[in-house]
Amino acid sequence: MSIRPATAADSAAIARICLLTGSSGTDATGKFCDDAAVSDVYATPYLHGPGGFALVWELDGEPVGYILGTTDTHAFQEWFSSDWWPRKGAGRSIKTADDGWLIPSAADPARMLNAFVDDYPAHLHIDLLPEAQGQGAGRALIEAMMGELRERGVPGVHLETDIANEGANAFYPRVGFSELLRTEGGFIWGRKVDQQ
Repeated sequence: MSIRPATAADSAAIARICLLTGSSGTDATGKFCDDAAVSDVYATPYLHGPGGFALVWELDGEPVGYILGTTDTHAFQEWFSSDWWPRKGAGRSIKTADDGWLIPSAADPARMLNAFVDDYPAHLHIDLLPEAQGQGAGRALIEAMMGELRERGVPGVHLETDIANEGANAFYPRVGFSELLRTEGGFIWGRKVDQQ
């Protein structure tokens, strides 16, 4: 088991991991108009967009988890809305109930922006396949990412979780994240980068 920086060659593996964990941590296969939709919103853009970072957790030479995100949520949202989604979202239409929230959300030019972005300008996504869970991979990926953000001079990182993702909502406080906001639909978590 090891952590390494992701490369463009990892794109298909990252998309697969995102799909297999894309429904509140469980398999999202068949839930959207096509099986690439969820990764085109929540995973593969970070291999291309401004401030992007991506690390993969390997098991026997194969990626089985990742942590990825951006150091600059404002710049990333602008790029996502003006460049990435017009190309990737073109031709996608609402065909399933889950498309009913994913596609309009992806098209929202303020989707990634919240009241905490100025203090926590980076945001992240982390997903692990079942074979990588319970082995310290999540904690190791978080700490590796914090080191990278520290080197880049980023003051804080945040993320959002769905209320239904009980595992994630139990995990983040254990790895140094504080609850910034709780709503009916989920949580926003934040961690200052200088926190060890």
